[in-house]
Amino acid sequence: MCAAPVNKPLIYEPMTAFTDLLIFGLGLYFARELYGIYATKLMSVHLHFMLVFFFMSLAGLLGAMTHGIGPHLPQSIHTFIWRITLYCIGLTTFSMLLGGLYHVVPFNTMDWLKWLPLLGLIVYMILITRNDDFKTVIRFYTPAMMLLLLMMLYSLLRFQSDGTSWIIFSVLMAFAGTAVQQSGFSFHKHFNHNDIYHVFQMGSMFLLYKGVILLK
Repeated sequence: MCAAPVNKPLIYEPMTAFTDLLIFGLGLYFARELYGIYATKLMSVHLHFMLVFFFMSLAGLLGAMTHGIGPHLPQSIHTFIWRITLYCIGLTTFSMLLGGLYHVVPFNTMDWLKWLPLLGLIVYMILITRNDDFKTVIRFYTPAMMLLLLMMLYSLLRFQSDGTSWIIFSVLMAFAGTAVQQSGFSFHKHFNHNDIYHVFQMGSMFLLYKGVILLK
């Protein structure tokens, strides 16, 4: 007797894919707005945070594909999309570090200091290529975000810089979202830990944007 065919849902995780698409749209909007500011002021800090939002949006789009139609795709393509998503997260973190450094470090010092985040990014890319476990992302992302938090605290306490408070709250919200995501907590099977994480992430993106447009 033949087994009855299993009907696979067209969209596997609709809410996760939907919130990923929201991140995609939000990231593109903030990237476009920051590009306009960069074109006027020509400040490196705006350029790098513009790239933060661009890579976030790309990761959101790829994440929507993974959570939406990923299981329908051949394993090789599914793995490829997932790995590119993790590369985008690494580029997001790298750009965020550079944006923070260009804000607090003298421009001349950045001539050599900018190579350190690049070295970290290269190591990250190699590790992800060898093993695309999300834990590798967390090991790279967490200390980088801690460093950004410390840079913004320094700028706030030392110079009372505009925008730094917004970015500090953005980082804290991102950490809260990561904690929820890693805990596996869910409100509903159609609103799981990934969906909650995406809500935190969108809030963090908004706070980050509000802060970055004020940075000098």
